[in-house]
Amino acid sequence: MKHYRQLLGAYCDMRFFTFTLCLLFGLLIISSSYACDNGTALISGDPDYPPLTWRSGDKLIGANVKLAKLLFKEVGIKAIPDEGGPWKRVLLRARRGKVDLLLGVRKTVEREQYLTYIEPPITPSAQSVFMANHRTFKYEAWKDLSTKIGGVTLGASFGKEFDAYAEKQLKIEQARTMTQNLAKLDIGRIDYLLGPLVTTQLHAQLQGYDLKIINAPTPLVVIKEYLAIPKNSRCHQYVAHFSKFIQELTATDRYDELLEEYFIYWNDNEVK
Repeated sequence: MKHYRQLLGAYCDMRFFTFTLCLLFGLLIISSSYACDNGTALISGDPDYPPLTWRSGDKLIGANVKLAKLLFKEVGIKAIPDEGGPWKRVLLRARRGKVDLLLGVRKTVEREQYLTYIEPPITPSAQSVFMANHRTFKYEAWKDLSTKIGGVTLGASFGKEFDAYAEKQLKIEQARTMTQNLAKLDIGRIDYLLGPLVTTQLHAQLQGYDLKIINAPTPLVVIKEYLAIPKNSRCHQYVAHFSKFIQELTATDRYDELLEEYFIYWNDNEVK
């Protein structure tokens, strides 16, 4: 790394190199500081998705963080979690090659252009319709949402079919965090909130909304959660190896044990 920085300084001192070229070279060096051929990999995910991933202090933790560390340990690489960030920003960083592995991501046509999804999926995830318990309405099918205003977290996807339906038929507002959406639901700025069943319940408990909201008995959708490697990551060479590892993991109860471990951790350490 020191050698590369010395080269950068020498080149940038030469008059025929423009500022733009020097800047691009510098960005290339920075982005490669975490790359599988350097013995480390940068992993990232949603900072508000317990027990899969969430930010605790200044670092990302959760069942998927531990899973990623196990995956990379198998090939002699140290997985380094970042702080996460707004989900839409995490996806943008992955597209730009700033992340080596995404933890818990759903398939969309757009994302498949720049991500390789590791098969099989790590877990199915029930997505639910939440409403304030003093403003409930009957929900049995997507059409029951057509006269209501909904809320989702910025960048969330609920599968190709529902996303396409929602774009044409529903009025849904986006908020940066789950906490903002829960507050909007509580004061009546939205009529319902869409989100993962367990994760939303955990956030409601943490924020003191657990007695104020309920979820409809009928799920919105059940979708698959994946780990995914950006196609421009140098870690892409391990896709087949990781696929085999996850296949073996999901054939047993080991991933369920990880989920239970971090469900307990959330309740013992985050909920006061």
